[in-house]
Amino acid sequence: MALLCMGVWLTGCATAPVPEDTWLQRKQQLLALEHWSATGKIALRNGQQAESANLSWQQQQSATTVQLSGPLGLQATQLHSDGRILEVTQGETLRRFDLSSPDVMARETGWDLPLASLPYWLKGIPAPEPAPVTLDLADNLLQLLLQSGWQIRYERYQQVGAHVLPTRLTLERGATRAKVIIQHWQAGGTP
Repeated sequence: MALLCMGVWLTGCATAPVPEDTWLQRKQQLLALEHWSATGKIALRNGQQAESANLSWQQQQSATTVQLSGPLGLQATQLHSDGRILEVTQGETLRRFDLSSPDVMARETGWDLPLASLPYWLKGIPAPEPAPVTLDLADNLLQLLLQSGWQIRYERYQQVGAHVLPTRLTLERGATRAKVIIQHWQAGGTP
């Protein structure tokens, strides 16, 4: 009788449903989020300079538009990228850069920022390439990401409709450090 009970118990264990991988579901859900906007603040620091600005980010699939403005509108800058070309507008000056060179931002603007990866990192997921070196999760939310030589620490999240999105994160590589505080998210639809 004991063997029969043990057999029934083991059979029950073997057919128990496997829990769903909620991190992979969350990642897929956020990868599908291609239309979003975020506003907040960014503070940048490297070995030679430090700046802070108000940040307005709009993402429409692979098209990125970022508005940066300092106090009283000083140093207003607009970045626009289709994923291949970056256009930087400051006042009446427009400059265009080919994004196929990974160090184009640092070389042309003095700021080492990973424009191609930021739309993913801001949502709290790794960029598709290259594979992350480190991916630390807590409650299926990214806490620490090491990717492309960058360390991204996620300090705070907020529920935004059907999504839980970061509201405070820090990015570091070498002498470059960027702190992003997102005060308002709009996820999905037209920003």
